[in-house]
Amino acid sequence: MTKRFVLLLLVLVSCGVAAKVHATPKSKAANPTPGELLSVPMGQRKPVKIRVARGQATLIRLPDGQRVMSTYGGDKGDGGVWSVDAGKVPTRFLAVKPKEVGIHTTLHVVSNTGQEISFFLQEITGVDSQFDAEVDATEGTTSGSSAAEVKWVPADEVASCRQNVDSMKVNTADAQKKAQERAAAAVADYQANYPKKLFFGYAWDSSKAGKLGFDMIWSDDKFTYIKAKNVLALYEINEEGKPSLIQYSYADGLYRVDKVLYDGYFAIGPKKANKLAFHRSKS
Repeated sequence: MTKRFVLLLLVLVSCGVAAKVHATPKSKAANPTPGELLSVPMGQRKPVKIRVARGQATLIRLPDGQRVMSTYGGDKGDGGVWSVDAGKVPTRFLAVKPKEVGIHTTLHVVSNTGQEISFFLQEITGVDSQFDAEVDATEGTTSGSSAAEVKWVPADEVASCRQNVDSMKVNTADAQKKAQERAAAAVADYQANYPKKLFFGYAWDSSKAGKLGFDMIWSDDKFTYIKAKNVLALYEINEEGKPSLIQYSYADGLYRVDKVLYDGYFAIGPKKANKLAFHRSKS
């Protein structure tokens, strides 16, 4: 009697416990709420842990002047199903969203300046009360090389730059052609009008000029030229009738004086026979 009572009591107690456990409802996982803004440095080698929530988007912002060019990870493998959205046109914004509870994955982001940052994304629904809804990636340094060594540019910008370069080449070629045409026209005009500037109205003793080796003297609007075989000293007579020595250049039998001479003379030694005076008519 006693043994049967004990056995019956144990069975009743066991059934009661089982009934109590079965009657307790399974707790529903609470959805986390957005936490404080998370700030992480670019170029950090160790992946940064980011808490994410199922059905919620976590926004990652790169520093000003940088753009999301490539992302790696967050696939449909063992890490679960993820949504990674960098937009159709590269910007500094990236959104990630887990589609299952309790999943995790790594995500690597590379910017247009060659800097990179890695994240360890962990879905925390039912585990943590808050998730990281906004993440700011701040300026950092890359290890081993300068970020300035790499510069990625969107394809549409490259195409636009090439079009601008081609347009500049065409404009430059047109400008060069027009400049050459203007220069050629200026040369032609100068050649056509230069003879009108030549003046041969100089007078000297032709007999003495021939003995001293002088053939011709003329000027244009800037220079005086003398064709002669010999090199003599050249003097200019000023308005007061006083002579002054004049500098000139001489090459291949031609004197060139960098001014228009009116009165003067060539001389070698003190003898009058070795002195050749000239005068330019003012008309």
